[in-house]
Amino acid sequence: MTDRKTLRRFFTLAVIVAGCLPGSLWAADVSPLSPNASARDSVAARETLVPEVEPAEEVAETSADAALLNQAAIDDIPLQMNSDVLRYIEFFTGAGRSTFERWLKRSGKYMELFRTVLQKEGLPPDLVHLVFVESGFNVNAQSYASAVGPWQFMKATSKLFGLNVNQWVDERKDPEKATVAAARYLKHLYGIFGDWPLALASYNAGEGTVLRAIKKQGTTNYWDLKLPQQTEDYVPQFMAALAITRDPVRYGFSEIELDDPLRFDEIALKGSVDLRAIARLAGCTVEELKQLNPAVRNLAVRGNDGVTTLRVPEGKSEIIMAAMQSGQQLPQADVTVRHRVRRNETLRTIAKEYGVNAKELARVNGITKKKPLKRGMLVTIPAARASVSTPELVQPGTDPRASTDYVPSRRIGLPAKIQGNSSQVAISHVVKPGDTVLSISQTYGLSPDDVRAQNSLESDVLKPGQRLSVRRLDAETAAADSAQIATMRAPGMKKSTVAERTKQSSSTVSRGSKARTTHTVRKGETLSEIAAQHGITVSALKRANGLRSNNVRSGQRLKLPV
Repeated sequence: MTDRKTLRRFFTLAVIVAGCLPGSLWAADVSPLSPNASARDSVAARETLVPEVEPAEEVAETSADAALLNQAAIDDIPLQMNSDVLRYIEFFTGAGRSTFERWLKRSGKYMELFRTVLQKEGLPPDLVHLVFVESGFNVNAQSYASAVGPWQFMKATSKLFGLNVNQWVDERKDPEKATVAAARYLKHLYGIFGDWPLALASYNAGEGTVLRAIKKQGTTNYWDLKLPQQTEDYVPQFMAALAITRDPVRYGFSEIELDDPLRFDEIALKGSVDLRAIARLAGCTVEELKQLNPAVRNLAVRGNDGVTTLRVPEGKSEIIMAAMQSGQQLPQADVTVRHRVRRNETLRTIAKEYGVNAKELARVNGITKKKPLKRGMLVTIPAARASVSTPELVQPGTDPRASTDYVPSRRIGLPAKIQGNSSQVAISHVVKPGDTVLSISQTYGLSPDDVRAQNSLESDVLKPGQRLSVRRLDAETAAADSAQIATMRAPGMKKSTVAERTKQSSSTVSRGSKARTTHTVRKGETLSEIAAQHGITVSALKRANGLRSNNVRSGQRLKLPV
């Protein structure tokens, strides 16, 4: 029979190999999804409880132990470096440096929280760098196309992945819930492509756009696909942000003082809650509560299923609970919402904004053909689930936020399932005087058509200093791609996928193969931020639009230099 010492040693090594330390609670909390693993497998792993064990006795190292213990840590997502990525690294460290510094500073507040949520969902925490590209870590960001929050969700997509948007909350702005929804969306996309660059491209353009491009162009390598210009820039921007944050000293960002990480307590209450009452009980300001709970739209909030969960300043939850347990009661909250009608709004658009029925909205406000909706009118939003009871503390053990289950899961079918092969372009060739497409192709053992396709060249005219991406083609990979693409069913051109019907880009962008030529300024955007999005300099943007200053206004349409 195996003795106790041997059993201890065996179990300890098994835990180390699994990526955990003895005493860890959740396997998935320390073992993010590998790019080669199934997303569904990661969910199963998350539900596997690792029991505590006694510290192992010291044992002699075998050669296998030594190799394991001396192995360098691997990255969550392999950094793929090529000329497109280098172009954005150069931009973020040059003309767009001030913008990236602002993003980097803001990231300090949410980076730790976002990474933790991604890890709980069994995804690589490195995916947090997508927020640089989406919103620059601004939880209140809103695009011209009405995508909202740090992960830039359209309303329909957010509901599809379990977020509430109604008269009380817009959970697209909630830093935790929005990250859970984004993780599940990314998991869905990775389940289709089995490849992170393709999954990220689909987060931007929709899986149907990417699947059709793969089917039409015959490759599962993101770097070889011709996609809408915004999507072609999207993954390089992500990789550039990943490279800079992994080695900020190398890229000159070591002196940036990051915002303090978000620290808070949480309280869960039955019924509707007035923020002013909570602030009085906690001894903090309403503004502090609003900053911690950006999803709350008004002073009163009603949570889903009758439970309202709020973040409060660190150390304040005990004060609130002690006060309520000693007999202090919170007043009943008035969850009635009133909306001032804006220009061009209709009953349907207002009802859609607050998640209520348009006919009910008209009935409650007495709006008829004889008494139409008018600009400036104050309309009452019907509180369909309003609570009139006094708020009470949720009993221990019933708090829905004990896990990420506080965001309801959804079952969504996959339109296709392939194994992508997005490999980095290993060679970056800088064009020298006298270089031609033919001479470059001969240098690297490629055909001229290969060089044109890899760089989306519409002509053979090259400029000295121009940077080309060159990769020797892998015959075995190309053959494997051809085999799976031949049997792949891509969504039709007329019938779009779930993501495409709901997820739109955050700027005006052509959905065909042509690059964007204009950008409509969104509220709060600066000229440097717009330039950063499109990989151009501020001076080039000003020249193209005849601007003498850096001032731009919301709704202004800017020409993008070609």
